[in-house]
Amino acid sequence: MKYQIATAVFLFASLSSVTSEAKDQTTQHQRYYAAYEKIVENINRTHENADVTLLAANQFADEDWVSPERFQERALERLKPLRVQTSLEWDSERTLERTERGNDVRIIGNFETELLEQSKRQRLSDVFSMTSLAIDGGKWTQTGFSGTPIDAWQTMVVTVSGTYAKQGILTRHHITKEYHCSWYGEIYY
Repeated sequence: MKYQIATAVFLFASLSSVTSEAKDQTTQHQRYYAAYEKIVENINRTHENADVTLLAANQFADEDWVSPERFQERALERLKPLRVQTSLEWDSERTLERTERGNDVRIIGNFETELLEQSKRQRLSDVFSMTSLAIDGGKWTQTGFSGTPIDAWQTMVVTVSGTYAKQGILTRHHITKEYHCSWYGEIYY
């Protein structure tokens, strides 16, 4: 009987410290989140065209909970343009891709060309589709795209818009890339 009572007291004491640690962590997260809110508010107020949103606390991963100083560094870094990997697709067999280290988002373009009978030259006629996705662990949501022809339709300026969420921070982006068409209908960037 004495053995059972001692075991019960020991188990209760062990559970008590686990509960206390969880409460301490929750309190720290609440303090950090309040600081994060102020940081985001300050960035949006003091940086022209900043559009930073703090994700809900329940969307933070464990590694997203960092000191307010580190969070501010991350938030300011997100004001910079995203690093983009660009790809072109002609059909299911041919793809042109430009890869650089440390990319955040991949954009895949699919274009239509047409032959100009008078000059015997190809030109861009339309942006068939633009798709994009996050490639670094963040979450990219494409909200739209537009294409504007320039240089007598030899170049298409494409803007892909979307939101990018990572490390508790959501930012809005408009990524602009130029795509060119050769005399023979090859598309390059």
